[in-house]
Amino acid sequence: MTKLDQRTIANMDVVLESVCRSLPNCGGDHATRKYVAQKLVQAAKKGNTTLGGLESVGRRALQEITQRSTSPRAEHGRELGRAKSQLRSGHRVH
Repeated sequence: MTKLDQRTIANMDVVLESVCRSLPNCGGDHATRKYVAQKLVQAAKKGNTTLGGLESVGRRALQEITQRSTSPRAEHGRELGRAKSQLRSGHRVH
């Protein structure tokens, strides 16, 4: 395991805060922040330690999470939830 220097750690911290700032709940939920942080650590250990490089990694990680939450599988789960709700409330499901 490669030890990260203080400057790299500071860059990762700045990027994490910057990337997550646009998320709801004052910077997103724990799982989202953890995923982005893990991606930043992986990149830094591979030598990507510049602020700009880490910023790209962080934004890409956030985009991956966003795409996953709107994937067809996630949409299918939402549709099933709506159908179950309608059944419970006595509505017909088409």
